[in-house]
Amino acid sequence: MSTTPDIHAELLRRRDELAEKVATLHWDLGGLTYEMAIRDHFRLDVLVRKAAELQDADAELGEVERLVADAKDGVGGQCRACGAPHSRGAAYCWRCGQPLMLQAQSTLVGAAVVVPPAEPAVSTPPPTRALSDQTTVPHDLSS
Repeated sequence: MSTTPDIHAELLRRRDELAEKVATLHWDLGGLTYEMAIRDHFRLDVLVRKAAELQDADAELGEVERLVADAKDGVGGQCRACGAPHSRGAAYCWRCGQPLMLQAQSTLVGAAVVVPPAEPAVSTPPPTRALSDQTTVPHDLSS
């Protein structure tokens, strides 16, 4: 028996649940802002905290909606770090930020690392001094 319909049903249930939560948080944030406005006393810390809660729920809803759209193709997965669902092609977890793709290992076994040779030191020529006839000679020869 395939678990694909069960996963799809769970995603649909989670999407509906999150959509209701986001709508409620929008409503609550708007009402809270209105109440603060009519009292002419804004608490930005409270508004920022509520907006962050709404932003988290909205991000999760967006990810679940992408998963629902991809579920018919049987793609997606869960983050190894936090277990959050992710859609096909996601590089990082939307919840914890951990990379979802494993780093590819090199197929070369025992390959030597070649370090480029150091550039030779550039020697500076000895200082020169001008003679009266407009010619220059090194200091060590003119003594």
